[in-house]
Amino acid sequence: MTEREVKFEEILRTLLDREKTTVTQKKLAKALGVSGTTVSHYVTGRIRPSFHALVSIAAFFNVTLDYLVFGERVHLPSTADPGNLRADVMRALAESNAYQGRQRDLIVRVNRRLSEQVERVARELLDDPRTASPPEFFSDADALPIEACANRTRVTTSRPPADLAFGPEGEVRRGTFFDVFVSNILAGRTYQYLFHGTRARFEPYVRGYRDLLTGADLPSDMVGERVEFRVVGTELPVCIVIHDLDISLLERREPVLWERFNDDGIVDGVFAYVSIRHEEERGGIVLYDEYFESALRIFHREWAAAEVL
Repeated sequence: MTEREVKFEEILRTLLDREKTTVTQKKLAKALGVSGTTVSHYVTGRIRPSFHALVSIAAFFNVTLDYLVFGERVHLPSTADPGNLRADVMRALAESNAYQGRQRDLIVRVNRRLSEQVERVARELLDDPRTASPPEFFSDADALPIEACANRTRVTTSRPPADLAFGPEGEVRRGTFFDVFVSNILAGRTYQYLFHGTRARFEPYVRGYRDLLTGADLPSDMVGERVEFRVVGTELPVCIVIHDLDISLLERREPVLWERFNDDGIVDGVFAYVSIRHEEERGGIVLYDEYFESALRIFHREWAAAEVL
């Protein structure tokens, strides 16, 4: 059996030199429970440590006894060892994947339950005659995005449009459609308002429009170019809204509405409806066939005869 050379003193000096910025003989002596002189004797070889002391020194520097005594092995594996680090990473990834798998399963089950509930409620609403509306009816929630996709909007009415609202003292305020109205003007789109009745009745509404637009920081020349108000002294029992649509924008931005009205409602890029504004129903009824043509004829005829406000 080959006898191995004892290199304890050399290895101890190497360890102390390597760790000298953080480890001193004094700290080692305190850890071993001996004097600093004893540690100095270990370094010089004047004294050899006991087995118990050797084990304590190896633990202090985190090295094996073979390395400490014979210089033949490197440090014990630690939590910073790449092999252990890789194992920790792989374990963490496995745990993360398992957690994500449980999350995905939960989301699938929640979506399935929600879908079932939505379908059940929708079926109940469809079967309830109290909630039934004609297929041509649509709400303000549909009318707003349609108007946002209109290059030109024409409104013929005998009452204030939905762009305006009124306070308790009769003051003019922003209505449901006002923000879309402003956005369209800023985008270069145009509006034509044809009021049916007396000039005196509708002049305050027009002033209210212009005051609100000024408050929205729209230049007066822009408003003058893109918004027209006229009044005609005839009666009209309903409010009719006519949109010249940007079809590509509507198809891209509102695909559901596009599919809904593409074949039934939109004619050559034009969409017309009767506006409904009362507590039970707020929205509109789509105009088809001869009603659609009639609405366009009425607007063109009355607009030509109307007085500028």
